[in-house]
Amino acid sequence: MYPEIQYDQENELAYIALSDRQIEKSIESEDELFVYDVDKDGELVGIEILSVERLRENFKRFFHKEMEPSFSPALIPAYIIPQLYNKSRIAS
Repeated sequence: MYPEIQYDQENELAYIALSDRQIEKSIESEDELFVYDVDKDGELVGIEILSVERLRENFKRFFHKEMEPSFSPALIPAYIIPQLYNKSRIAS
C-alpha cells in the first residue's frame, strides 16, 4: 500500500515510494534536499530525501514551532507537504 516510507536513520536519508511505476528519470531539487523520481509521463513515482535533519530544520522554520525530540519516519510526509504543495506532476 502506498505511500511506502523507508528511513535510514544512520545516514539520515528517507525514501517515499508513491507507486510501483517504473522510474524514467530522477530530478534533483534546486535546494539539493530532494530527488524526485518520475515515470515516462512525468508523474511522481517517489521522493528521496537527502537529509532528514535538514528537512526537520526547514519544517521548524516554516511553522515556527519546536519539534519534539524524537523523530518518527511516519512523520516524513507531514514534513514534505509544505514543500510539495501542488507538485503532483514534475516538469521534465
